[in-house]
Amino acid sequence: MQATVNYPQSNWLSKIGWFSIGPLTGAIILATILLLTSSSYSQKHANKVFTGVYLAGHDLSELTLEETTAKINALGLTDSTTITLVDPGTGEEWVWTHNELGLHIDAAETANMAFTTGRSGTSTEQALARLNAWYYGVDIMPVYQLDESVLFGQIQAVAAEINQIPRNAEIITTQAEPGIVTSQLGRLLDGADAYERMTMAINSMQSARIELLVHETLPDILDTSQASADLNAIISNPIEFYLQNPVDSTDLIRLSLSTKQLREWIRIQLVEGASGSAEYEVFVDEVALRGWLQELAPSIERQPENARFYFDDPTQELVLVESHINGRELDIATTIERFSEQILTGNRSIPLAVNDIVPAVHSDATAAELGITELVGERTTFFYGSTSNRKHNIARAASNFYGLVVAPGEEFSFNRYLGDISEEEGYETGLIILGGQTIEGVGGGVCQVSTTLFQTVFWAGLDIGQRLEHGYRVGYYDDGEGPGMDATVYNGDEVQVDFTFTNNTRHYLLIENYYNQVDESLTFKMYSTNIGRTVIKSEPVFNNVQEPPEDRWVFSDELGDFEIKQVEYAAEGAQVYIERVVYNSEGDVRDQDPIVSNYIPWGNVYEYGPGIDPNNLPYDWKDLIIEED
Repeated sequence: MQATVNYPQSNWLSKIGWFSIGPLTGAIILATILLLTSSSYSQKHANKVFTGVYLAGHDLSELTLEETTAKINALGLTDSTTITLVDPGTGEEWVWTHNELGLHIDAAETANMAFTTGRSGTSTEQALARLNAWYYGVDIMPVYQLDESVLFGQIQAVAAEINQIPRNAEIITTQAEPGIVTSQLGRLLDGADAYERMTMAINSMQSARIELLVHETLPDILDTSQASADLNAIISNPIEFYLQNPVDSTDLIRLSLSTKQLREWIRIQLVEGASGSAEYEVFVDEVALRGWLQELAPSIERQPENARFYFDDPTQELVLVESHINGRELDIATTIERFSEQILTGNRSIPLAVNDIVPAVHSDATAAELGITELVGERTTFFYGSTSNRKHNIARAASNFYGLVVAPGEEFSFNRYLGDISEEEGYETGLIILGGQTIEGVGGGVCQVSTTLFQTVFWAGLDIGQRLEHGYRVGYYDDGEGPGMDATVYNGDEVQVDFTFTNNTRHYLLIENYYNQVDESLTFKMYSTNIGRTVIKSEPVFNNVQEPPEDRWVFSDELGDFEIKQVEYAAEGAQVYIERVVYNSEGDVRDQDPIVSNYIPWGNVYEYGPGIDPNNLPYDWKDLIIEED
């Protein structure tokens, strides 16, 4: 027989005691109030600088990032800290403020610093920072940038006043032939030393009095023959720089340093010779040469071009279609080395040194590396009844987009890859829509490509940037996805209409397209990593519907007797509204995009030849309509 023991029951009220309920409730209420206050305060300052943030005493509270940047620019704050350069030989002084030496406030970065005050660190750190700013105020330090070209210019200006060569064997470079004059103490400003100490003072934001390092040489030169020979060699002829591997006609242009420029850059200093006597050393100012090359660098730079691929579905690997093209940038240091090696020789042609820039999407990239592992989007449009010229142009334009790879976060521009639409580029003449009307022009059919790509982007859930509908509804684009799902482009010299989108995923995106002559269709495919997005498209809503105008008849002397050709097809005018909703993998709404298209009403237009009276048409006149080739 088993005994049963009943123990007394306890509860939490008996443990904490009734007397604790009041303080605990108060603490909960206080915490709730603080939480709500903090949330309200954060909401009030959404996209704005928090209250109490100052710059040099100027209040930036509750300004947006753009307003903060504009206010900082408007304040015109300057740094009055000075740097004084002293010539130790003459006592002459040059005084500049940091601003005069090229230091200026970076308004955008300073504004960003103000904006991030109270938004960095842990939640507790953010809350304390906001409270501190609100209660005590926070005065942030401005962010400065240094324009080194201004600093170099000031140093060179001082150097022009200080530098002089010894009189006892001074070499004159301002005349047709170098000459030598009598004694004078030689002086040469050490520009590199001045630059180093000035930048050190500027970086520390302190005033400084800098005694310049000036190299002096006594007039005790025994022999100037070698220096004179070097000088003559340097200024004998212009120096020409060239690219060893030109990629276009611009690269074939040689860049010349004139003898006049070389004369201005020549520096002469005394060095101790092997016998203990002093002798001249002639050289070109490297600081000046470096500055010249830095100005030249942007014209040499070329951006790399990605390799092109297609995705092999059976193997799930990338197949190379077109190899990548390296970009390049000017290697200034190596170019200066080559200059120094050749300047005293008779070879006046110096190859520019460049560094290759290998694109991330190089020829050896793999599907796994780029995250291109499966089909994530596909759409097809049709062009039944198109002329042969229009079909040719569709195929020609589509070929520009085959195998393109779009990086994560990259904005894709249709016109960038479309290039020039001209007969020289293989396009044929046909009907194009421009300025709300159909006209004869080169490239009719290109918009079939942009429309198909737009629809693929639409259903892939990518961010749509620029997109413009056609002037009026076109049957090619109404079929399939229906009205409001077209995208027109134009890549003219004066008129630019582009279609853009952004790869808003963490993976690379591969674009393929396929032209089907039999089915009269164009298909775009996109390969990447499926991140589980779902796209829902609403039914189109038509507003301000307008009936097509009456048929228009135009005489054409290119048509034969009793021939009629229809060149325009009637379409209602309307504003068409579509909404796209993009859901993430968890079923939450990521984007909700309205797609609005405004179409003007359009009527039938017929061209007719001799024998046809538009005001008295035969009953079977439609049988006289000829089809376009």
